[in-house]
Amino acid sequence: MLELRRMKLVALSALLFFFGCQKSSSPIPAVNVNVPSFRSPTATEVFNLRSICAELGEKIMKNTVIGDELKKEQLSHYEPKTNRCYVRLTVWKANLGKGDEYFQQYLFDGQTGQVLAAIRREHGVRSGDIYSDPSPSQGNSDEMYLDASIFISQMMADDRQQ
Repeated sequence: MLELRRMKLVALSALLFFFGCQKSSSPIPAVNVNVPSFRSPTATEVFNLRSICAELGEKIMKNTVIGDELKKEQLSHYEPKTNRCYVRLTVWKANLGKGDEYFQQYLFDGQTGQVLAAIRREHGVRSGDIYSDPSPSQGNSDEMYLDASIFISQMMADDRQQ
């Protein structure tokens, strides 16, 4: 009796193995590598995403604490091609005296709040940084100021004007 059960179990196992290993009659769909993985947003989606990006820019500006003698403003830009929100925050000294220049500009990822680039002018000294790994360029402070300025301008370029 025990031997009969073992034989049935072995037979059942063999059937499951052979039927489980057979090819399926339905074909596996081919993957088209030429289809982009990113679908461009509709006009309504772009409108809504630009509105959300503007709100994120306001939040970044509100959460940035500056001194009483300084002013600040922000500009947001939603880029539909990359589905990214960029926020440019500018801080400057309101009442400048001679040799008292103070200007800073930051580019943020609006969604994460990460600083992507920064430029500074203070008392005639200019400097800039692009925060990526590795940094795209190295050089003196004037060169880095120019590189970071160009990078900020490129990220903030309005797609509606291109």
